Amino acid sequence: MSTASVDARRTTLALGCSKAARAGMAGLLVSVLSAAPSSFRACAPEMFRAGRGEAAPPPVQEILRKAIERARWDDEQNIAGKYIYTQRSTVEELDSRDGVKKREERLLSVFPIEGRPYSRVIEKDGRPLSEKDAKLERERERKFRQRLADRKRRKERGERDGDDIDIDEQLVSKYRFALTGREPVNGRPAYVLSFEPRSGDLPVKRKLDRLLNKVAGKVWIDAQDYEISRADVHLAENVSAWGGMLASVRKFLLRVEQVKVDETAWLPSYVDAYFDGRLLIKSFHMKLKQQNSDFRKVAPESGVAGSLKP
Repeated sequence: MSTASVDARRTTLALGCSKAARAGMAGLLVSVLSAAPSSFRACAPEMFRAGRGEAAPPPVQEILRKAIERARWDDEQNIAGKYIYTQRSTVEELDSRDGVKKREERLLSVFPIEGRPYSRVIEKDGRPLSEKDAKLERERERKFRQRLADRKRRKERGERDGDDIDIDEQLVSKYRFALTGREPVNGRPAYVLSFEPRSGDLPVKRKLDRLLNKVAGKVWIDAQDYEISRADVHLAENVSAWGGMLASVRKFLLRVEQVKVDETAWLPSYVDAYFDGRLLIKSFHMKLKQQNSDFRKVAPESGVAGSLKP
């Protein structure tokens, strides 16, 4: 499997796992939390009666309000664009019975380019990149920089990026929400919220809506910082374009976790994804796992992107 094809599939799986994963899906997950009170479903009060010595959880509206405030603060501060870290990923191509046809392990360095996290491959299957792979990696980075430039021009023209998942009422009106309990995540207490599509016939105004309209799952909100500490997302039903002739997604599963790396910052620490679908005549059936570690804050004057160029 080429580096380019692996990255194309990984991008599909991440679905924006970064705005927490923020590196993507996080945008969706944070946006999912920004519903108005009228969007919430009441839960049985007895589900949340505090145990002896425990404080009762705040109302769901208050949890969501604080989570939205925190998410907006993260975006304003561009937290994801201020850190570098190491990423280890495993991509498995699967057969029709979920057997592994091909497996590739990669070591990546994640660092900001113009304030956006970029994952540079530095090893494949425990070995430095070959000359061919290094050339592909340089081309991938060039395209990433070009997309940033295109994005900047669209923003200057006041155009919305078709791949952006923003926190707004238009998005959150797609879902119903429920506060279902409290659970620890990595030793920290969190509120658990479930979400599901509001109906089976939601409007499609851009390509991404075909997927957003069909996802459901749970998010865990840290009880102290109101960050998304974990998210489980799946397709509520199959997704297709042009009656399945252009593309179809039969199964999509995603788990994302975030970890607190210092006094203020949370960053994606773990991704586990499964994808089974087709684009035109090409099938994509794969698993992806990512583990992030060694988080370090970048000094503004460090010029880290330049220093890491091959």
